[in-house]
Amino acid sequence: MRFTKKNNRGLTLIELILVTAILSVVSLAIYSTFNNGLRIWQRINKQLPEEDLNIFFDRFGYDLRNLLQFNGINFSGTEDRLAFATIVNSRRLQKRTVGEIIYFYDSQAEILKREERDFPQVFSGDEGPIAQSLTGVQSLRFKYYIYDTNKKEYLWQDQGPEEGIPLAVRMELEFKDGTQTHKFTKTVNIPVGD
Repeated sequence: MRFTKKNNRGLTLIELILVTAILSVVSLAIYSTFNNGLRIWQRINKQLPEEDLNIFFDRFGYDLRNLLQFNGINFSGTEDRLAFATIVNSRRLQKRTVGEIIYFYDSQAEILKREERDFPQVFSGDEGPIAQSLTGVQSLRFKYYIYDTNKKEYLWQDQGPEEGIPLAVRMELEFKDGTQTHKFTKTVNIPVGD
């Protein structure tokens, strides 16, 4: 008697369950790897308001420490606006030149802006480009540290000096980070201050 071998081309139920279980475990591992990678990528690329604030404060300090006295561009300061002469990178002239930096607060849009004007723009009255801005600012106040010769004492005031340069400038602001409001203060000593 001859035995003939059957040619089964199908899978048994146990083999089918085993393959399904292995594929589901592998699919779950791949999905969780991609999901974790996507969350890490989103966290890395998320803009943090505190980082923007630190960068803005660094720029503010750099600008004030490089302030210079220049005839025709006087230091002027109020509670919400500050303007002074310094060296700027002129896009029109394509070089570094004397210019003016202006920090001003737009309370309706809640934006603190930094405008940079080169020498020709200052005297023609043209507006310069907004080089940097900080959003989410609830309130802003500049204060100026001066020596009052009449009282013979140092004091903080809300207006910049009529003539000359203050010894220091303080920026006080309230910054909204999502649902929380934080208060920050940045004081910068001015090396060429009177």
